[in-house]
Amino acid sequence: MFHILGDADSTSDITQEAFITTFEKIHQYNPDYRFFSWVYRIAFNKALNRVSHRKHREPCLDENMESSEPGPYAEVEARERDDLIHQAMATLVFKYRILLRLRHFLDFSYSEIASVTDLPVSTVRSRLHTARVLMKKELKRIGVTKI
Repeated sequence: MFHILGDADSTSDITQEAFITTFEKIHQYNPDYRFFSWVYRIAFNKALNRVSHRKHREPCLDENMESSEPGPYAEVEARERDDLIHQAMATLVFKYRILLRLRHFLDFSYSEIASVTDLPVSTVRSRLHTARVLMKKELKRIGVTKI
């Protein structure tokens, strides 16, 4: 949930709240669906509620992310690229930003995203396409030519 909330303390609180809710509502779990998706949806909803209450714009990238390329120049370039991606992501409305994060940063499948967001898979695909187009335009506008 860090990718939604942006800080470790809130993430810890939401995670704890989600597990308590999971325990309290375990009788409502439908075993026809993945347990992970059900628990993740509980946490996701709690995180969204927290964000909507504080109107906070969360960062899109883990600040502790290390460059896979060796050397100090590569590390600086990677940090600058990450900052530009963060800047571009921040311009997107939440409904597009969260789908990009779930798909490209957390490697969720379309069906998992649909389950977590309560959207039809076709809507997930359509919104992801729109989000990618908007992201590409914004990256081009700020001068990012390759990622």
